[in-house]
Amino acid sequence: LEMRRDGTRVIEVAYNHFAAPLVIAWQLSDLQNLEPTEAASGVAVLPAAESPTAQGPGVVLTTLAILDPTQPYHRSIQLHERFGDPQARPTPYAYRLPYPAGKTFAVLQGFHGAFSHRGSNEYAVDFDCPVATRVLAARPGTVIASNAAAQGAGTTPDFLEYSRTNFVLVLHDDGTLGEYMHLAPSGVEVAPGQRVERGQEIGLSGNTGFSSTPHLHFQVMTAADDGIAARSFPIRFAVAPNRVEAPVQGRAYPAWE
Repeated sequence: LEMRRDGTRVIEVAYNHFAAPLVIAWQLSDLQNLEPTEAASGVAVLPAAESPTAQGPGVVLTTLAILDPTQPYHRSIQLHERFGDPQARPTPYAYRLPYPAGKTFAVLQGFHGAFSHRGSNEYAVDFDCPVATRVLAARPGTVIASNAAAQGAGTTPDFLEYSRTNFVLVLHDDGTLGEYMHLAPSGVEVAPGQRVERGQEIGLSGNTGFSSTPHLHFQVMTAADDGIAARSFPIRFAVAPNRVEAPVQGRAYPAWE
């Protein structure tokens, strides 16, 4: 975020340092010596940066008038952000089971699962993987964000924050994101900007974040229009050489690729 002064105006500008679009919901508060000349809250789509170390183009959120140019001014801003282009929609794809051939795991929680697969996680799939199971990319793409520093798990709301879980987000060629969550501490083996191929190892499963038991959470999603929620998409897996199907809660799937 940047507060850019232009005479007696302050221009609030936001930049994206991720290699994927971000949708942000923002709201100004605690204004001191400032008065909004436009909206004091809103939603903005920040274009992707060219790489994870670059800076995307600035997006003007609003402008404010300085009431007394001889005095200091201040504002606070609250943000909520979601990764992804809200216009992205998935192309048909048979996803790989995200664990090694020879391993068989059941679906602990499938589409519309009662524990946590509602709203933003509507079409997520939880595989009953023990801690330190190798996690493989279900589809090719580019890593846009990851975290490997989280410790511990729980089911209180604070564990819903991305910072409380270990994860890898992969941007697919159709603009959707593959989300691999609850990975082990220090269990991420790829870095933002890295291209990953189908079946490539990206980390180790664990039990971090909003979780009651070790498992691997996978879903395909993008940001919703409001910057608060995500939009989750139904997916199908290649469960055998000539069979593609949607995952069923309680069914065990042996990986074969």
